[in-house]
Amino acid sequence: MPSHDPAAPPSPASRPDSADDALLQQVQALLRERTGHDFSKYKQGTILRRIERRMRVRGMRDLHAYCILLDEDRDEAGHLLQDLLIGVTSFFRDRDEFAAFEHVLLPQLFHGKGPADEVRAWTVACSTGEEAYSLAMLLHERAAAMAAPPALQLFATDVDRRAIVAARAGAYPAALADDIPPALLQRYVVRDGAQIRIQPALREAVLFAEHDLLRDPPFSRLDLISCRNLLIYLDRDAHRQVLAMFHFALKPSGYLFLGSAETADAAPDLFAPVDARHRLY
Repeated sequence: MPSHDPAAPPSPASRPDSADDALLQQVQALLRERTGHDFSKYKQGTILRRIERRMRVRGMRDLHAYCILLDEDRDEAGHLLQDLLIGVTSFFRDRDEFAAFEHVLLPQLFHGKGPADEVRAWTVACSTGEEAYSLAMLLHERAAAMAAPPALQLFATDVDRRAIVAARAGAYPAALADDIPPALLQRYVVRDGAQIRIQPALREAVLFAEHDLLRDPPFSRLDLISCRNLLIYLDRDAHRQVLAMFHFALKPSGYLFLGSAETADAAPDLFAPVDARHRLY
């Protein structure tokens, strides 16, 4: 499931009580059976809130009735899945954090590297690609400023197949141009009527793939992992699991870039802060 954010951030309003807990687990079991997606490690209040939205859409008064509907209507699992995979993303989301990344981490990623080397970066839960392209612009800018830069290998993944298709296309509403710094907009984006399009060279430099972070093996030998605004939706045990996976995937000299509401505190033995305020580890 994405940071592609699964719905809106968790709030205390929706919490499964003991009576509903078994029914909530039944809904998730049916969803897993029908779609292959497992949300058991996500915060259950968040999942319940999205289910309640589908219940209102379908006129269901309680979870028991919705379980029956989900079992009998084989299309409903797909509709529920799309509600759970609602993506919230933008270019250069959280400007202060991206500024810190550019000035603090970016020089370190390229330090001591030349044409025989690589900088390998993975954007996790990339949704429709805006954040992956934001990082790709900064990495390409840094490489272009070097006389003999290393090669770049950029990966971006999400659990949502539809989001990956959109990310590969690299076409966005023209209004999103306002989120991109003017110099980068000029170099990496083409205006096309009511849309903007990522320049083909940059689009082809990012390998987008469908990937379930909690199930599939990670990439390896990475210099950078950007996982922003996914951990806030996972339970505490899943935090540790994901951070351990990231530690395995990164080189000993690698870096982790988290979202503004996230930390690596669940694994203090694995990650040390470089700039804790801006979530750089």
